[in-house]
This record gives sequence, C-alpha cells and structure tokens, in this order.
Amino acid sequence: MTESRLTAVFTSGKDQLAILQRKDGSTLKLGADSKPWRIESFDGRKAVFVSADQQRVERLLEHAPGPEPKSAQPLGRPRLPAGQ
Repeated sequence: MTESRLTAVFTSGKDQLAILQRKDGSTLKLGADSKPWRIESFDGRKAVFVSADQQRVERLLEHAPGPEPKSAQPLGRPRLPAGQ
C-alpha cells in the first residue's frame, strides 16, 4: 500500500471505489468495506485510506498519461484509388 499509486476513484452516491497501481504493475481495488485497507474519504484530489489497525495513508490522485495521439492525416486533397 505504501508504494501504490492512486490512479482513479469512482463515486456513486455514498459508495467509493479506489483503483491503485502497485509497484509491480498489478491493480488494487479498495472500497469502504475492503480489508485490510479501506477508503475513508476522497476530496477530488486526495484519498485517505485506513487499515484494520487504524493506520492512515494519504494518496494524491496521479495523472495517468492518455493514449498516444493518432498521427494527423497529411493536408491536401484525399487520394482516390487508381481508375476512379
């Protein structure tokens, strides 16, 4: 948990689900009822997690890079297949 990165938090009503990425690249999903760690709060930028023995860890939401942009089409007239 201490080396995990917060990548997303989904909120629906009072329910929250945090998605963290572990150092090895695997994902960890934590909700309000998860054990041994659970999400206690999320303010839109920072999540607070609490363990079963009342340890607290704060994680800032990290910016995840988006997909690579597609290469732009060259400017000019589109080419038609030969014979048209």
